[in-house]
Amino acid sequence: MLAHRELLAAIAARAGLDPPDAARQPAEVILVAVAGRLDDMGREALEQTLPNQLSRLVHGSAPLNPPESKAAFLQTVASDLDTSPERARVLSQAVLSALADQDATTAETVRGQLPEDFGDLFTAPGEGPPPDRAATAALPEPTDLTADEVAEALDSLPSWSGDVRALERTVVLPPGVGQEIRDRIGRVEQAMNHHAVIEEAPDGTTFRVWTHARGVVTDLDVELARRISEIIEEG
Repeated sequence: MLAHRELLAAIAARAGLDPPDAARQPAEVILVAVAGRLDDMGREALEQTLPNQLSRLVHGSAPLNPPESKAAFLQTVASDLDTSPERARVLSQAVLSALADQDATTAETVRGQLPEDFGDLFTAPGEGPPPDRAATAALPEPTDLTADEVAEALDSLPSWSGDVRALERTVVLPPGVGQEIRDRIGRVEQAMNHHAVIEEAPDGTTFRVWTHARGVVTDLDVELARRISEIIEEG
């Protein structure tokens, strides 16, 4: 059985939540939503793995018939958490990837009962391939940065702010080219196998980067921020 506080801390680190208790509601909503899409064997495996506080909620949840698509799942989570579907995706990735890291067997059982397109939800937001393909990625290990190193990096990243937990920049993308800029950033992310969390708001588009599996800023995040800035400045 997983430890409740450790699981919440892992979720909070991946989703950029502070304090860790802020992960409680997303964890409850997302795990109950997932449980509704499992058969009896899958629900029992999930119940036995989760801490008692979460296990009781999963046990009392009602199964769906028929199961919803991933898009409908994220819309349900977004509605329950009063957030956007994009943020619901990030939170779902944080919850399910934390489960996968702490109990790979249960996560594999759960994922096997969900539609194929749910697979990426078991990867930490901003990370690369799902756990079953990660071993082949052969990427260099990122280096955690100290507060002084982050401050030094920010000196060379105009318009970015942050600390050892995350770097972020908000920009108003020009009409007509915003999607092109996001597409170019997407290609860079794909090449680096590392992704920013992107949130749209009335005051602009916010790019937020940190290494989710660790909950800190690494040299990989600084490089991604630099490349994002280059694309934005090029327009």
